[in-house]
Amino acid sequence: MSSAIAVEFWLPDPALRRYVSGYHRYVLQRDAGAEPFRDVFFPSWANIRFSLNAEPWSVALDRRRFDPVPDSAFFGPSSHAGYVTAGSGTLVGLGLTPAGWAQLHGGDLSRLADRVVALEDVFPAWCAMHGRLASGERPATVFDALLMEALERTMPASAAIETVLARLLDPAVEKVADLGEGLGLNGRRVARLTRTCFGFTPKLLLRRARFLRALDAIRTTDRGYWTRAIQEAGYWDGSHFLRDCHLFLGRSLGEFMDMDRPINRASMRLRNEILGATMQSLHRPSGEGPDRT
Repeated sequence: MSSAIAVEFWLPDPALRRYVSGYHRYVLQRDAGAEPFRDVFFPSWANIRFSLNAEPWSVALDRRRFDPVPDSAFFGPSSHAGYVTAGSGTLVGLGLTPAGWAQLHGGDLSRLADRVVALEDVFPAWCAMHGRLASGERPATVFDALLMEALERTMPASAAIETVLARLLDPAVEKVADLGEGLGLNGRRVARLTRTCFGFTPKLLLRRARFLRALDAIRTTDRGYWTRAIQEAGYWDGSHFLRDCHLFLGRSLGEFMDMDRPINRASMRLRNEILGATMQSLHRPSGEGPDRT
């Protein structure tokens, strides 16, 4: 009894990189009698995912469980690790940056935070991609064409979104007031911007970013140097980081690090090699939007 896993990532067209963090495909093959795959994904921005010839699968986000996940699904931004149970099948998807959500859809993203819903409830026109992907078309080709067409019909998203995102990823930025500095945004307007485009309050976003920076840092650090790595990520002490493990991972650091996580580990390595960040939440968008002249 055995199983096999294949993970792939692709960069989007350069004109889309402000709005899309990358494209992904997971192919899982479970032999008869083998246990289901059990794995985890980190707190992230919004994603669109298509299940192709797949057994039903589920994901638990804190106290919510989505079972089964729709074949064409919208994953809202998450503040909790998602614990997955899956069988054989193929999962293809794309990640949206906060600017991507604002440009391609807009509206209050906090309503979809920590939730998984049918794609037709959010991007109904995009459900047609499922058939094209199932027929064997290359995911990057399908996604690039649809997203470029969609961008031509929308107004540019505010540049303040990317500025706030960059500041969230900066360990030197510790206060909510720092997020809006120089942008003409007071605390209330920053909070409105982050809830609308990022899905959460500024305070939670800063805390989530600090935690994921620290978790990423200790991944490649010897245990004896974890304290220094955690402090460089923005923590004053290790106890605070360990408390955040329970908040964002739903378990202790030791329990999480002892998990097998074959899909998660492969994803971190390949995502870093191809997309430039081990986690979507640590992704730094770049590139120019399409020419509208």
